[in-house]
Amino acid sequence: MTCSEAREALSAWYDGEGPALAPGVRVHVAECDECAAFERTLDRVGDVVARAAIPATTVPDLAPRVVRRAGRRRRVIDRSLQWAVGLAGVVELATTLYYFVRGDDDAGHGTAHALAHAMASGHAAHEGHEAVALTVAVCVALLCAAFRPRFSRPYLPVLGVATLLMVVASVHDVDHRVVSVGHELRHTGLLVGFLLLCLVAARQPRDPARTGLLLAWRRPHEVERRLRVVSRSAATAYARIVRPLAPGASRCWPARWARIAAATALAAGLVLVAGPAEAHAVLEESSPGSGAVVQHAPATVVLRFDEPVTLLPTSLQVIGPDGRRVDDGAVDHDGDRTTTAAVGLSDATRKGTYLVSWRVVSADSHPVSGAFTFSVGRPGEAPTAPATSSNRGVGIGLGVGRWLGYAGSALLVGGLLFLVACRPRAEGRGVRRLLLLGAGLVGIGAVVCLLLKGPYDADLGAGHLVDGTLLREVLGTTYGAATLGRIALALLGALLVLGRSRLSPGARVAATGVLTVALAVCFALAGHAAAASPRWLAVVVDGVHVVAMSVWLGGLAMLLALVVRHRGEDAMAVARRFSALALGAVVALAATGAYQAWRETRSWGALQHTTYGRELIVKLVVVVLILAVAASSRALVWRHADLSGLRRTVALEAVGVVAVLGVTSALVATEPASAAYHPSVDANLTILGDTVQVSAIPNGDRSMELHVYVFGRSGEPAEPKQLSATVADGALGPLPVTLAKAGPGHRQGVVSVPRAGDWTLAVTLRTSAIDQDSADVTLPIR
Repeated sequence: MTCSEAREALSAWYDGEGPALAPGVRVHVAECDECAAFERTLDRVGDVVARAAIPATTVPDLAPRVVRRAGRRRRVIDRSLQWAVGLAGVVELATTLYYFVRGDDDAGHGTAHALAHAMASGHAAHEGHEAVALTVAVCVALLCAAFRPRFSRPYLPVLGVATLLMVVASVHDVDHRVVSVGHELRHTGLLVGFLLLCLVAARQPRDPARTGLLLAWRRPHEVERRLRVVSRSAATAYARIVRPLAPGASRCWPARWARIAAATALAAGLVLVAGPAEAHAVLEESSPGSGAVVQHAPATVVLRFDEPVTLLPTSLQVIGPDGRRVDDGAVDHDGDRTTTAAVGLSDATRKGTYLVSWRVVSADSHPVSGAFTFSVGRPGEAPTAPATSSNRGVGIGLGVGRWLGYAGSALLVGGLLFLVACRPRAEGRGVRRLLLLGAGLVGIGAVVCLLLKGPYDADLGAGHLVDGTLLREVLGTTYGAATLGRIALALLGALLVLGRSRLSPGARVAATGVLTVALAVCFALAGHAAAASPRWLAVVVDGVHVVAMSVWLGGLAMLLALVVRHRGEDAMAVARRFSALALGAVVALAATGAYQAWRETRSWGALQHTTYGRELIVKLVVVVLILAVAASSRALVWRHADLSGLRRTVALEAVGVVAVLGVTSALVATEPASAAYHPSVDANLTILGDTVQVSAIPNGDRSMELHVYVFGRSGEPAEPKQLSATVADGALGPLPVTLAKAGPGHRQGVVSVPRAGDWTLAVTLRTSAIDQDSADVTLPIR
């Protein structure tokens, strides 16, 4: 038997085609090594085929276990939120009833005060009782929603309106100093309870039929795709049983409005906690007064301003006639009055003129400085103030810190909002790096501003960067609290970026909204909005302005990193979504920017003749150029053009917005034009045939130096029989203006008024015993 015949017989037997092997085959295999190796190969192949034929073990169904575990976790979260809502309602109810029974409207007032107030004003007491009744009703509603969560969603409209009105009333009363901030902090429990109630309402299950109709109405193309994937795995079973909609589906309107209401209430609460603020600080009076001559040196020099000011260790210095400091260095408020600054004199025994140099921080976080002199015994030559170290580098560093904060906000907030609104399919590592870079820039910028603010306010150099006294003073201001809040929000933003993939779509939207509102409020309170009136409106406008800027610039960065660069399948769709989002951001920027420009300038002259106005003009020009580039980008997107052209226009647009951020950083540090603008007035009046020239030159805050010249019909200076002047603004006056003779037909005086505004100067000229007439001119006194 040949080898080929033996191997054919072996193959047929292993394949089951024959009953048994012939005896000759076995004899041949025993004698031939190659055929024996062939048989061993057939044995191994048979073992593999046999193992493959064994029936597969049944895979256990993990869907019930996943559903039970997810349901258990959901119940724990729901119970915790319900207990938190109930606790907030109990705390607010107990606080309200305690102060109502005690009759305490403010700290330090007892029942006797409340009864006296009620007897003096029955209507006021009745309104107070109505407010208490409303608060109790809201607390009871919170308790009912805690025990019966299904009531939470129907309660939202009523409780939302009540909470919003209470917050608005509280902000108004605090801003007008009707009540203190501490008094309104008692209502924090109500605000927290409403926020928790919004979360409870967002987690309540919806009617499946209504949810399906909503989905079919809003996204009909999604219905068929979702029906095809139902019950195919444990994950889809969890999505179908635990949640009425899959994570990518659209949420129904009550849950979305619950998140929006929660973010709005949180923003209002941050505004409430920040405290009241007024306008630019102005020195109203001093003791001793400017230019005063006293017989004996005072023990203390006291300055009073028109608003609360923050004091620094170098806020008040008194220089003696010999050029040495004579104050004791203990700068503090005079008693409990935060509108004052006082310092004691330790060595003011010499006769002569003393110089008082002051520098305080006003409510808008900007330093205000000035100087005046007074004399002891007899006037003498005024001393010169000691030289101070240059803080130009500190000012530049502070501007860089602000720029870093704005750029970080754009990357962090704008990037997160881009991901929420534009919904790109792929989020690579580059996106996470950009978001974390934004959080880092926000934190670094805040730290830089916090360290440099004290030396900048005190007009000191960078050597005082780690001065603990200056840092404590800064942390005690609204600016310091807002900057510290930015550091905390930067850390929370970084945690949100790192844990974003573990959150549900609804939680991502809610967390992004809260972070956006909180960061916008912190930026607003660190700028001019802190001293504007009404404060709540200025904070809202500034916050919207910052968010709109962040959406625009952050969206451009994400568009470059995620869409234009990688060119995903949905690149053009994402670009079109961002185009619509950017259009809304630009409209918001234009509206809020127009209001801010009007608030900070108030006149064309202030826009033209102040540093703030010139910087604002530069910003407007750059923005107009960027809008031209943005219009071309939008045209490319909607014409379905190639992405290479879009890359160039988007990059140019982003560079322009970065430049605008630099100008904005300078604007925040510049004194507003409405406060810095002190216009001069030159007018010619004709009175009784004579020409009266009036020249008014700014001479400090709420003061102008007045010069009046009288010329006869021949054009020569004429000496009038009597010349007088008064000022009035409608509610005040007429206030007399003392005029002293400075030459032939020339009178000179100073117009000092108690408040800034447009005052009417009335000039009265008498040429004879019976001939007398007057003429008016408007003086814009700032």
